Amino acid sequence: MRFKFLALSFLPLLAISLPAAAQNASAQSGGTTEVRRNAQEQTPADIIGVWKLDLQASKFEGNAPKAQYRIFDYTRDGMFMCMYITLNARGEQTSGNWAVKLDGSDGIEYTRPYGSTPFAIVTLKKVDENTLDLTAGRYGKVFETGQFKISPDTLTFTYHAGGRTTVAVYHRWNMLD
Repeated sequence: MRFKFLALSFLPLLAISLPAAAQNASAQSGGTTEVRRNAQEQTPADIIGVWKLDLQASKFEGNAPKAQYRIFDYTRDGMFMCMYITLNARGEQTSGNWAVKLDGSDGIEYTRPYGSTPFAIVTLKKVDENTLDLTAGRYGKVFETGQFKISPDTLTFTYHAGGRTTVAVYHRWNMLD
């Protein structure tokens, strides 16, 4: 009981001294460095939402899907999440999702055909306020690189698949068309 009382009596002192110590450390390091800790602070806000693939504006190497929708949002532990549903060229529907931090660390992609078994390892790195670089791999080999880019008017984003001619163009979807 005595220890509990002593520990509680130091709390006000800590509350006063910790912010001052943090301010001193900030001043010593130049004072202007902002640390971003989670996806809400790092993700380009304009990518958050529901997007519909524009088949007419897109160009695919190989078979183009008949339709695709992507939803970008925030998720647990300060991560950025992508969910998608696709109607492929054969008329088969598939879906998947992945969640990552924007620092290039590994995230796991799950797809409907694979169920709870991870399909791929995905990394996403923020290049600037409108651009994200993607890398995806399986069995230790990269099979996809690309870049998400938001247009200046924030109504369109494109995905350029690295090393290929594929350019997927998406527009914000209002769920009415």
